[in-house]
Amino acid sequence: MRLETRDALSPKMLRSVRRQMFEDARAQLATLHWDQPVDLIREYAEPVCLALALEVTQPSCSDIDSLRQLARQVSASSADPFDPEIRSRSKAASAVLCPYFASGPMPLRESGFVALSQTMVHLLANVWFGLITHPEEWSRLHRQPALIARGVEELLRFAGLTRFVYRRAQADTVINGICIRHGERLTLRIFAANRDPERFSNPNAVSVMRRGLGQVSLGAGRHACVGAPLIRTAALAATYALVERLPEVRLLSPINWRGGDGFRSPSTLPVVASL
Repeated sequence: MRLETRDALSPKMLRSVRRQMFEDARAQLATLHWDQPVDLIREYAEPVCLALALEVTQPSCSDIDSLRQLARQVSASSADPFDPEIRSRSKAASAVLCPYFASGPMPLRESGFVALSQTMVHLLANVWFGLITHPEEWSRLHRQPALIARGVEELLRFAGLTRFVYRRAQADTVINGICIRHGERLTLRIFAANRDPERFSNPNAVSVMRRGLGQVSLGAGRHACVGAPLIRTAALAATYALVERLPEVRLLSPINWRGGDGFRSPSTLPVVASL
């Protein structure tokens, strides 16, 4: 499946996605009324991510609202994987979604639709919250758009979505003097690794000028997220269009969070902008 996914996410396809998402993002931003509060999640992230999901997966269903509601139920299980009721609803919703994506590339079918229309929104919410709370870095990216790619990597380090992943040891091994036995289950704290003070100076602050990033929000090595190129492409395009248009924004109210042990993100990002 990893090989099929890499083939589906060819450089040509990623260039097409980036170009289309830039167009969609700029067009959506142009429709918003910046003389009044704007919710960056509901009014920007959700529509542009849905458009991307539809373009990439091409479902055979015209009832987009129903697809989106089903996708939300599936995504909720990733956010809170230990809730049996949520997991049951997610499994049922996934079974309903599956037939609508029979004609697309195998690795980009219903799971791709859920990831792009829902999980991507949560990721952008975290990334933008991190950037909004560091206004000097927002201004820097507005003035120096060539730093956007580095900025997105730093924001993935600071505010990446995945909090934990789980693995099972395939052999006895010793790490930092700790013996791990074959078959033992490991909890890998991605959030903690990305804030490790022995690896990153001033780890609890955003700096788009940070060098030698090496963030692990999307994994690393042969087990890295196979969809990482698409995630980076989408995050870069949506963030670039946002900071390109707005020199600064201010968060209006305290943030409510949604999600669970799997991941958490702001439910809304109401802002006022300076143009």
